[in-house]
Amino acid sequence: MARRLPLSKIHISKRLQWARYHMSYGDKWMAVLFSDEKKWNLDGPDENIKYWHDLLKEPRSFYSRQSGGGSVMVWAAFSFNGQVGLAFLDGRQNSPKYIETLQNHLMPFAENIGGRNW
Repeated sequence: MARRLPLSKIHISKRLQWARYHMSYGDKWMAVLFSDEKKWNLDGPDENIKYWHDLLKEPRSFYSRQSGGGSVMVWAAFSFNGQVGLAFLDGRQNSPKYIETLQNHLMPFAENIGGRNW
């Protein structure tokens, strides 16, 4: 369970104000693209050795292999006009690798939906 601070009345008000403003964004939404990447460890949680649990139940145990179980990192994006296919990324993502990901996966998608000026 993630611990987080509750939203204050000011936070709630500002979020509602932002949402109401962007409800009437109209055709501008056609030029917006959302993207994200996610890493999954294939052998349990990522350096997470503590977790919330019910004290009335048996605690869970996590295991790991000596050399680790590996991981997989993926990247995807979507917009009003569709979605980019899932991209499987190699190794850690630094700036040059992220630029390569965008060139190989985002730009062909962008040119298909909006031409060179997208």
